Amino acid sequence: MLIRKSGIFALLLCLVCVVGSATGCGRGTPDAQFTANATTGIAPMAVWFTDLSMGDIDTWEWDFENDGVADSTQQYVLHVYENQGTYTVRLTVNESGRTDSEVKTSFIKVSPPACQAEFVAEPRECHGATTVQFTDLSTGNVTSWAWDLNGDGNIDSTAQNPAYEYSKNGLYPVTLTVITANCSDTTTKYDYISVSGCST
Repeated sequence: MLIRKSGIFALLLCLVCVVGSATGCGRGTPDAQFTANATTGIAPMAVWFTDLSMGDIDTWEWDFENDGVADSTQQYVLHVYENQGTYTVRLTVNESGRTDSEVKTSFIKVSPPACQAEFVAEPRECHGATTVQFTDLSTGNVTSWAWDLNGDGNIDSTAQNPAYEYSKNGLYPVTLTVITANCSDTTTKYDYISVSGCST
């Protein structure tokens, strides 16, 4: 039986392709993988994510809160979680139009800060000169309080629950800073106190 050389070459080439695919020769399907330097911490929590994906990856897309929004397209990235919560992380990689994703459910757990400044005031809407009572709702073993009650950048009170008289019309921001033995926190509520009807 006569077998042409061109036919033998084609057969050999086909076998090479099959064996190459089976052994992973050439560009194959990408495999998305990643890790993080920390998975638990206190807000704000900075996490360094490291790509461990297999394949000749062209692009990376990170979604650090699994909300469908791409937060970064870098291969390695530092992300800061500002708020407490449990976060699912997704990495999608692309290799020549082929994509793969790894999703780690409830991967990052962020606890509330050791102290957190919070307060309320009554009343918040004032007609004429009015004394407003502020109540501290901060968490943590707070040892000191610093209040800026009229938005001028100066400390108006260091009491835990101060009272302050507003006698000029306007919208006033209020800032509270609290300090514990191992942390401090500041919160500002803008346009928090509304004063009208004053003669000055």
